[in-house]
Amino acid sequence: MPRPKRAQGTTERIDIRITTDEKNTLLIQADKAGLTLSEYMRRCSLHKRIHSRVSDKAIARLSSLCGLQKHLLMQIKGHPYEATLRSELNSVLAGITTTLRAVISKEEEAE
Repeated sequence: MPRPKRAQGTTERIDIRITTDEKNTLLIQADKAGLTLSEYMRRCSLHKRIHSRVSDKAIARLSSLCGLQKHLLMQIKGHPYEATLRSELNSVLAGITTTLRAVISKEEEAE
């Protein structure tokens, strides 16, 4: 995900004093969100949405795993151990779905 372009019309500057630890924490949080420190601070202070790149990647990967599990369920038809495999694959699919819902729910709470 590319960093956002500079906010239009930003001409004013605000100087604040913070500790080195606070600055490092803010830099880490801004990086996790895929934002510059300025954009991160702007969004936080104006209560605008901050969408985490980590959550986006997790959601995409979990969705991909769901698709792969469904594909495997279709491929085992006629296999000698179909019932056992189907049970195990359904269990894994249920776990992935639960995790995906939890990530999405956590993301919605953060908004």
